[in-house]
Amino acid sequence: MAEFIDILQQRVNKLAEKVAHYTKNKQIMEETDAIANLIRTESRKRNKLPSKAVTELEAAQIPDLFFLKEDDPTDDELRPRDHEMVTLPTHLETVLGDYALATGGSPANETMLRSRIDAIMLCTLAMMKRECVYNPRLSTGSVQSTDSIRSLHLQFERSIKTPWKVEGKQCLLSGVVDYSLWFGMPQNYETNLVMVEAKKIGAVDSGTFQCLAYMAIIHHARKRAKMKDTSVYGIATDSFRGKQARLKSSLFSTKFFETAAHSSSIQPQPQRKRWREGSDTEFTTELEQPRRG
Repeated sequence: MAEFIDILQQRVNKLAEKVAHYTKNKQIMEETDAIANLIRTESRKRNKLPSKAVTELEAAQIPDLFFLKEDDPTDDELRPRDHEMVTLPTHLETVLGDYALATGGSPANETMLRSRIDAIMLCTLAMMKRECVYNPRLSTGSVQSTDSIRSLHLQFERSIKTPWKVEGKQCLLSGVVDYSLWFGMPQNYETNLVMVEAKKIGAVDSGTFQCLAYMAIIHHARKRAKMKDTSVYGIATDSFRGKQARLKSSLFSTKFFETAAHSSSIQPQPQRKRWREGSDTEFTTELEQPRRG
């Protein structure tokens, strides 16, 4: 939100300068000033809201909080098509083997897990960008700005904030997305996938709810922007196993996956798991919270 407001205000200021230079029409100049004042007013209102971190939310309340319903996915809904499958780079297996050798006996804490996820993400994305040169079918995307996987952007620790009503009180809901992937400009709501790192091995469920909250914020931003495709994908993982998630038309579905031992491929588990209640989060835009029908 803050970044979006700043960008918007900068553009309005530049527009005002051009208007002042090229026209003496008083009405146009007044309208430009009115828009700039409106932006500043809304920014001040947002800054006065009490802050609440997504990580402070109870996991079980997240679907209802964002007006989401669980969907029963088809067997291949979260499975890539044949032409979308890629083999992980052979050197990645070596890198992960070196990680295991170097850290043998060390506690698998958050920092160690993050280093493994970094290696998997960066090596795989680089491989995808190389392969799309030889396989044009990999260049198809779901948003208009998508020309090629080579235009895909990865960002680490992206701040996300939006006004939202929690337990009957309006607040500024915020968090940090560990990894996000998008085509085009992030302020145009074009994030396709968000990824959350589990804080420890076996904490994938809690990370999945956190991931769903981020996905929901982006999903509602897309709806407000009247985008044709409002679907968002997510992953919560500890680098050994995880959950894939899909959110479309306010319906979410998930599936477990795990990295096959001593293999260069990612294998989804055949069973489908539902979200389990439990405790154990700067996409920048202003959202209007939808009303319950």
